Amino acid sequence: MPDTPSELTRTAVTQRITAHVTRGWPDLGEPVVRHRGQFCYVSAVLPGDHDPTPILRQRYQGSADRWAIGIYLASKDRYTESELPTSFGPKTGTPEQGIDHTFILYAGPSLHP
Repeated sequence: MPDTPSELTRTAVTQRITAHVTRGWPDLGEPVVRHRGQFCYVSAVLPGDHDPTPILRQRYQGSADRWAIGIYLASKDRYTESELPTSFGPKTGTPEQGIDHTFILYAGPSLHP
């Protein structure tokens, strides 16, 4: 299993994340997606803010459809994979599941469940 996603995977995942956020949370506009090593970071401009807020970090698990989901904790200024509420389900999933599990806490429910 590769430690980091390929350029093709990074591009495809970025497109999937952008489409999912734009469809589910259109008021946020296009998210900021960046990749570093095995991680994919997602930020968005929340209502009332001018700068993007960190929301999600996903850690590559060897497939474009399998990522460990980590939420940004503003109170601790760090990402964590262990503090995502268990009611949201597994702590790994697709990029879209990562968005659904974390954006609801920062931006409310999706317009398209």
